[in-house]
This record gives sequence, C-alpha cells and structure tokens, in this order.
Amino acid sequence: MDKIIGSDYKIAPRDADELKGISGLPHEFRLLRLQQLFADRPAKALELFSQFIGLANSVIANNREAAEMILILEGNMWPQSAEKANLPTIFGALNGIGLAASVNQRKTCHSCAFRLGTCANQSPITTCDVQYVAENDDRFMCHLDMNENDEPTKVCAGYKQLEKP
Repeated sequence: MDKIIGSDYKIAPRDADELKGISGLPHEFRLLRLQQLFADRPAKALELFSQFIGLANSVIANNREAAEMILILEGNMWPQSAEKANLPTIFGALNGIGLAASVNQRKTCHSCAFRLGTCANQSPITTCDVQYVAENDDRFMCHLDMNENDEPTKVCAGYKQLEKP
C-alpha cells in the first residue's frame, strides 16, 4: 500500500492541543511542561517525539510545495528550476548544528552556513557542500558578497575558522 506523502505521523487531538500550547513557549517553559506531562510515561514521550518529527517533516514538505508554487506563479520560474530551491530540512538543521558548534558565531555573517539557525545552516545542500569541500581540501566561499558575475569573491568567515593557520 502506498503511503500518502506528509502523513508519516499520528498525533491524538488531545496531544496536539497540549503541544499547541507548548509550541509558543520559550525552551525552559517547554521543557518544564513536557517534564510535567511525561514524568511517569517515558515511552509516551518517545512515541510523541517520533510522531512530532513526522509532523515537522510534513510541515517542511508543505512549505517546500508552497515555496515552489510561489516561485512558479509569482516568480515566473519554470517548475524544474523551482524544485531545485535550497530550503531547510530537519536533516539539514541537524547537520548544521555541528558546523555552528565548531566556530565562533560572532565572527560569522547573518546568513552564514556556520551560524546556527540560518537558512544556509539548516539546508542539507549547503551543509553537505561544506562537508564535501572540507573533505576535498577546497575552500567554501561566502555567498553574501558576489561580484558582477554573481560569483563569490572571498572565503566564508565561518569556514576560515576551520582552516589551519
């Protein structure tokens, strides 16, 4: 049987209501509320966490679909070009955590692949590109400042911190 894309989760309405209330809270309050909810039910917490990852992946897939439609309809982009948009994913964000942890955040630009939480830091294409470049003794270039030919002109500030002196 084919699985419907975006339906790799099943959260009970009661759990969804509880998570809705928690979702807008800062970390320390989210954690406190989750500890209260699942103190005596760790298996339920693990199950809900797994389902929540499925929900997050579904939201990401829907955002991708919406972004592609906007690029096609409003940006006059061909569908085969729109589908190549470099968008964040859970995998990319988890990959980006390692990149961000390895550098001084204050020495990166606002859109750097090495700055925790940026689009570039959460994009699987970009974070994997950084790893590929590093493994192949190349240099990862900054995409903030481009020349007249839309080519990067300097090495990424975050990447420079990885380079050996």
